[in-house]
Amino acid sequence: NVLRRRFHRSEKLYIILDNFSPHHHKKVKAWADENNVELVFTPTYASWLNRIECHFAPLRKFVLEGSDFREHKDLGSAIQAYLRWRNKNKRHAAILREQNKIKVV
Repeated sequence: NVLRRRFHRSEKLYIILDNFSPHHHKKVKAWADENNVELVFTPTYASWLNRIECHFAPLRKFVLEGSDFREHKDLGSAIQAYLRWRNKNKRHAAILREQNKIKVV
């Protein structure tokens, strides 16, 4: 909805999605049809095409590895703290090292 508001309705938007099942829901597809949006899906088993994947390895390493969160809110707080640190230190050697473990072809 945010993207649709940013561009005139006459402009077709192409949104690239992975194959997460909610992306295929009939309500999502109906919304796309009604809003001049084309949903483009990455191939199944091609996570390396999804650039967000390079951010999951550092997230696992720095937040989830060896952790034992008692409540979801504690996990959420830890993820938010990591994201704030990550955005502030985007060129940090440890972050870049983890991201570079995922190669884009």
